[in-house]
Amino acid sequence: MPVVKIKGIALDLAGQVLVVPPLSLGAMEQLQDSLASFTGDISDRKQVATAIDAAHAALRRNYPEMTREAVAELIDVSNMVDVFQAVMDVSGARRKAAEAQALEGQEGNPAGEA
Repeated sequence: MPVVKIKGIALDLAGQVLVVPPLSLGAMEQLQDSLASFTGDISDRKQVATAIDAAHAALRRNYPEMTREAVAELIDVSNMVDVFQAVMDVSGARRKAAEAQALEGQEGNPAGEA
């Protein structure tokens, strides 16, 4: 996995693990109305567009070359809510829980063996 600038939640998206950081305040400001009305309804075109736009804005922070079209191909109905939750992990609670879980796994296996 490439080194990322901004901590986030590592998600497997279409077979590649990407670190999804929270949205920047600038992106939140631009997407505020859409984010406020987000319910995760995959049958609503605006909801889907909001999920893609928010994920794109977040992922660009660590992967500046990533296009909106590429992000749209990475997100599907099975991971849309997980991606959105990662993007909105404002407090870092999910990221911190994932980091703690990873540390516990390492402590239980000090040799790093699978």
